[in-house]
Amino acid sequence: MVRLAIIFTFVLAGGFIIAQLLDFFLSINSGSSQTRKDIAELKSKIAIYISGLIPMTINELELLSVNQTGTSSSKGLSTIKSGAFTSIYHEPLLAYAYKKYTYPADKSLLLISSEDDDFIYMINGGKTQVFVNNNELGFIESDGSLYEPKTNNLLAKIEANHLLSSHPVKIADREVGEIVNVRLNESPNPRAYQFLEPMNVEETQMFKALTFLSLVEETL
Repeated sequence: MVRLAIIFTFVLAGGFIIAQLLDFFLSINSGSSQTRKDIAELKSKIAIYISGLIPMTINELELLSVNQTGTSSSKGLSTIKSGAFTSIYHEPLLAYAYKKYTYPADKSLLLISSEDDDFIYMINGGKTQVFVNNNELGFIESDGSLYEPKTNNLLAKIEANHLLSSHPVKIADREVGEIVNVRLNESPNPRAYQFLEPMNVEETQMFKALTFLSLVEETL
């Protein structure tokens, strides 16, 4: 009986080690091919939500709420969380899927989809690469600054302090909007944005990239 217990313990330990090694080799092989596979996996997780998303016009953006539907979490070699954010009228506007790798521990992948756009965030420590519809928008540092990928010029910034009740966003020294801190939100009003200024198409994409990331990160 003791021998069986010992053997069983070794089998469990061996299985755990093999799983860790497998995850390790998958992680170090996380080049573009593996990343595409991971993105496809995340896309499949939220396909049911994406098919029902309504177009996100500027009017719908103003109606985005902090309310979620269909949230789920699964654990295996990596942790995957998914869900969808709705408008204040409970219409699905945004779907997201987040993958947290076991190794390296500070690496993760996030896909956020609206009816028109896919925002992909490759998070590695304090630096996050951002792609919109497979085009690189830039990279976000841990302080919330968004930089152009080639010139390293500052494009926009969100106040990323998690102690703030809301996060103002500036583009070229102009405050264009403010998103609530979901963790600290006690208002009965579920709107995600406290105000929005008129923005052109490019500014709107940068604003979305920063605020969508904040919205999801503070709900994980």
